[in-house]
Amino acid sequence: MDRRRFLAGAAAAGVAGLAGCGTASGTVRPPRTPDDRLDEGGWERTRADTEEVLSRTVGGVDVTATAVTRVYDDAALRAAVSERTLGAIDAPLSNVFASRIAFSPNLADIPLESAREELADRAGEVARGQFESQLSSAGLTDVSGSDAGTLTVETGEDASLTEYSAAFEFDALSFDVRGETVTIEEGSVAVEGLLASWIHDGGLLIAGGAYPAENFARTVDRDLSEAITVTVDVDLGLTPDAYREEVRGIVRRVE
Repeated sequence: MDRRRFLAGAAAAGVAGLAGCGTASGTVRPPRTPDDRLDEGGWERTRADTEEVLSRTVGGVDVTATAVTRVYDDAALRAAVSERTLGAIDAPLSNVFASRIAFSPNLADIPLESAREELADRAGEVARGQFESQLSSAGLTDVSGSDAGTLTVETGEDASLTEYSAAFEFDALSFDVRGETVTIEEGSVAVEGLLASWIHDGGLLIAGGAYPAENFARTVDRDLSEAITVTVDVDLGLTPDAYREEVRGIVRRVE
C-alpha cells in the first residue's frame, strides 16, 4: 500500500466491498441512489458490483442472497484538495456506497418471521464484517464500531445504524515549493464512517460511507540559508461536519 496516498484517499478506500463467493446469476435491481444530490455535490460513480454474499438453509428452505453495490467518490473534494496542494495530493477523500441484497426466495415469501429476521441479521453481519475488514486493509488502525441506534430513512423504515472511528498513521510527505523540498513529518489523520441497514421490499438495503474526521493543517519552516527561513502553511481546508451531513443525507435517500 502507498501510505502517502492514503493520507488523501484511505478515508474512502474500499469501504463498500461486500466480498462474496462469486458472481451471482440472474438479475437483481440495483439500489436507487439520489442522483440529483450526488450530481450537485460533485460525486462520481467509481464501482458497480454484483456478488453472491450468502447461501444457507433456513427452516428447511435453501436461500441465497445477492448484493448489487454502487460506490461513489467525492470528485469535487478531490479536485479542490489537489488544487490546494499543487497536485501533491490527488486521490479520493470521501466516498459513499449503497447495496441492495436480494434474497431468493424473497424474504417476504419465507413463512417464519424468525427465519426472515435471521437471514436479514446474517446478511447485515456480513456487511459489517466486510466494512470493518476493508477499513483495516486500507491501512486504518484503531477501527472501532459502536451501535448508534437507528436512522430514519426515506423509504419509511428505521435503519440500524453503526458508527465507526479510526485513525491512519501516515509516513512523511514531501512537496516541491519553488524548487525547494518541504517535508511534512509523519502523523495521523482521524477518520469516521457509518453503516446503515434496513429491510425493504422483501430485501435488505445497506448504505454507508467514510470521510475525514478532522482538517489537515501543518506549518513547516524551511531554512534556505543562515539568514533566510521560509514558513509554509499547509491547510487542506477540510470540513468534517459538512462531510458527515452529506454522507448521512445520501444514505437516508437510498432505496
